[in-house]
Amino acid sequence: MLGRHSLQAWGILLLKRTSQFVGYLLISLLVGILLTLTTSRLGNIVEEDEVAHNLKTEVENTISYFQKSFPDMSAGQTVEFLEKFISSVMKTKLIAVNPALGRNLNKKDFRYLLSFTRGNRSIDIYVKNAYVKGEADGPDADDVVGGLCATVLVFTVLVVYAEKRRQALVLQHQIENRHEELKKALEEQKALALLGRMAATLAHELKTPLATISNLTQALPARISDELFLSRFDVLIRKELNRTQQLIDNLLIYGREITLDNCQWIRLRQFAGEMSDRIGIGLESCPDFDIYTDELYMALLIENLFRNSLQAGADKVSIKTDGPDQKGPFTDLLYEDNGSGYPEECDISELISPFTTYRSQGTGLGLYLVRKIALAHGGAISLYRLNKGAGVRFSLPRNRIRSNG
Repeated sequence: MLGRHSLQAWGILLLKRTSQFVGYLLISLLVGILLTLTTSRLGNIVEEDEVAHNLKTEVENTISYFQKSFPDMSAGQTVEFLEKFISSVMKTKLIAVNPALGRNLNKKDFRYLLSFTRGNRSIDIYVKNAYVKGEADGPDADDVVGGLCATVLVFTVLVVYAEKRRQALVLQHQIENRHEELKKALEEQKALALLGRMAATLAHELKTPLATISNLTQALPARISDELFLSRFDVLIRKELNRTQQLIDNLLIYGREITLDNCQWIRLRQFAGEMSDRIGIGLESCPDFDIYTDELYMALLIENLFRNSLQAGADKVSIKTDGPDQKGPFTDLLYEDNGSGYPEECDISELISPFTTYRSQGTGLGLYLVRKIALAHGGAISLYRLNKGAGVRFSLPRNRIRSNG
């Protein structure tokens, strides 16, 4: 089956190349014929002019010879002689007419040659175009040879051009394939490097909560009757499990596309207030807005912002806005805290990239996931510095926000 397909492909290629060469040959022949005809026509024009010039010279010589031979002839006799000479000896070549009648001659059939005047007698002499064309008609051997040379030259140029173009296309195709291979290899290498960073981050972040849980569970049997220990045990276990769950959730969301399938209107002030109480950071202010969003992802967004602020030493945050009726397609929510802020030496635009962090205990996923969730809502985020603390501008489409005022 493979051999038959290869044979068919080879046959199609051969037919294509043959058709191509036949086309080149026809084009070359057409160019050669046109060149031959053009050259022949130009040569004929020169030859026709030469034939007319020779006839004029012959007529002038005949008149001069007649006048020398018969110097006593009158003007009328000289003109009469010239008319008889043309009508008898030169009748296939020339025609002599009265100047008044010459204007009525068909210019396609006759070409003006000269005028002869003696006294009050005058005649115009015309050359018959049929004779002139007959003397100069048809391409000569040089024209044919030139046409053949032009045909061969054009055919050679077309074949060489086609081959060079084919080679260039093959080379371009090879370069494009190689580029795609290198691009794919680079993407795979980046994916492997990213996978390594994710594994290292997960291992590093899970190490602390697992160690804490392990120590607590080892001490539990000996202190099972210690109520203070049990209370502390419950708080720490929940805290470390929540931390582990948060890390796993972040990594899972990082690796998949966000789709907002369960959107509903959520009261922002109440929602953010409940999360601030649960995480343990003060919410100083928040606009009384409803946001049309997926509760799961909005909770993840706010939680990541709150935890970033806590890790930066903040104890309170605020959410501000210019109002849902501001001009433009977006409404801006300004999230600000009173923590240590962004380091002066860092480029804050890079902090949104995954696994980019300036804190020893940070994963570098928080702000990246905030941005990813904002993009899923049709919005965007940007970072800005404060005199005391850090700011995040969260832009949402206006149709996702409504006021309760």
